[in-house]
Amino acid sequence: MGLIGCLFSALGTAIGSALQNIQGFQLVMNFLVMPIFFLSGALYPLNNLPKALSLVTRLDPLAYGVDGLRTSLIGMSHFGLAADLSVLVLVTTILLFIGSYLFSKIQV
Repeated sequence: MGLIGCLFSALGTAIGSALQNIQGFQLVMNFLVMPIFFLSGALYPLNNLPKALSLVTRLDPLAYGVDGLRTSLIGMSHFGLAADLSVLVLVTTILLFIGSYLFSKIQV
């Protein structure tokens, strides 16, 4: 859960650092976070999805986080624990570098 928190903190930092005014941040985050949450598999299982939705869920980093939590809690996995951890670590690292770079370029 800590890795999921770091991932979305880094995503928020990257998006917030790229925006010029603070009012657009909530709009962008709502349009980004809601689809990420609904396609993560937290509300419904990822088995037997249509091909298009299956592809989109494979691009969703929260789907790997939810799958990792589901694997550790009840032992059921869709992607596999190694894939879950590797995708989460990779995406978190990339977003941390992007967020820290964009944050260092902010001019007050």
